[in-house]
Amino acid sequence: MERALNLPDLVEALGVHQPGVLPSPQELASLIADVEIRAFRGDFAVDETLERAAWYLHAVASASEAAELYTPARQRRAFAVSAHVFDLTLADPRHDARQRLNLAFGAQVGYRRADLDPNATAVYRRVSDLLVDNTPLVDHAETLAVEAGVAFLGLDTRFLFPLLRSWRRQLTELAATVELDDLQSTMFGPAQQIVRAVWSLLRFLAFGTGRQLPVARAALLSVLDGTAGTGDLDARWVAAHLLAIADGLESGSLYSILPPGTPNAVAQAFCLADPPVLTLWPPQRELLARPGMNPLDPATRRLLLSVPTSAGKTLLAQLIICTHVATQPGGVCYVTPLRSLGREMRKALSGRLRVLNRELSEDSDLFDILSFSQDSTDVEVTTPERLMHLLRHDADAVMQRFSLFVIDEAHLLAQPGRGFTVEGLLAYLMAAADNPRIVLLSGVLGNAASLASWLDAERPEVLFTSDWRG
Repeated sequence: MERALNLPDLVEALGVHQPGVLPSPQELASLIADVEIRAFRGDFAVDETLERAAWYLHAVASASEAAELYTPARQRRAFAVSAHVFDLTLADPRHDARQRLNLAFGAQVGYRRADLDPNATAVYRRVSDLLVDNTPLVDHAETLAVEAGVAFLGLDTRFLFPLLRSWRRQLTELAATVELDDLQSTMFGPAQQIVRAVWSLLRFLAFGTGRQLPVARAALLSVLDGTAGTGDLDARWVAAHLLAIADGLESGSLYSILPPGTPNAVAQAFCLADPPVLTLWPPQRELLARPGMNPLDPATRRLLLSVPTSAGKTLLAQLIICTHVATQPGGVCYVTPLRSLGREMRKALSGRLRVLNRELSEDSDLFDILSFSQDSTDVEVTTPERLMHLLRHDADAVMQRFSLFVIDEAHLLAQPGRGFTVEGLLAYLMAAADNPRIVLLSGVLGNAASLASWLDAERPEVLFTSDWRG
């Protein structure tokens, strides 16, 4: 909310326009604030002036001439503000199903093109009940293209794969009914091509099959140039945005981002296991694209990641762990002081490690020091206290077993009591003759630069920070 009401952002998004046609930045901020306040009271009605301004901003950012007329920053601001308004408008009970689908797709496009990907997924969840697979296509042909766009931008493979299979089957059956090989010459042509493009884009992201991307682009272009049929303006709108987003998907795919030589199984462990992850968020992509001190490079011996909560550091930890066990000798010890975080990490890693044919230690009580497993499993999830206990008991065995230590919630160093345990643990690991890899994760760290200097005084790039929030 505070970002949507930021006046400089609204000024940049609206730019110069004729007074009276659209609200001024101050008026726009007032309209958004009014909707936000009334929403707390359960009144979700949105002023028509505000909705009209949102569609204007969406058009400004989407226009093919936008790159020449407007700065990239203004385009992102316009997408972000319009998406937020569409998001609010979704709750307005005056809108029917078709209008809600259009608002949802507009919001998703705005969020994704403004680098606010998690918001796009949240919008999908709010309208997933409008995506139908048990109703004949002829009963929702006019919304099929937008439904496909909304479903794809949700990137929920557990729902998306069965939904697309159902639609593809129905389209094939419909073509057979009218004795056609394809529906391009019918009113269903544009929607069929959108479904075909979404299916190819999904297969590209989930399986890394590069040949699917040109297929998707060709299908989308056929809608834009009229080859697939004319008259479905919603389909052309969806095709234009999916084509623009597809270019970013190529560089954001896990199969593209992972370092050369990384087994495909690592990407599959995230794209196919539960919970599925098909693309990465901006700070994650930025970190993995760094030429030096890449967290997936075994030559990176020390690293401190300090990013806000909801910026995806837990997923980064999973990616680092899985890449390490798939490519390097020795296991990984993930250390967290929080029971909930340990359980969350165990749940996410279990499916991913199965894809890699690696083992996760038994699910013992994270706070029971004596229950620390001493087997040869590839990944252990534990607490600082339990790890310190084992180091005192048999340090050689610990160092022989683990070649990477991932320590979460590193800001605990600043706390009395427990901070001393974490500091002692780090000091021991850094001085160990085995020179294990050490990755520290923190959402809030006031002395990040000092801690990074302690880890490696010679290389400032040991610290990675970002102020991005999902």
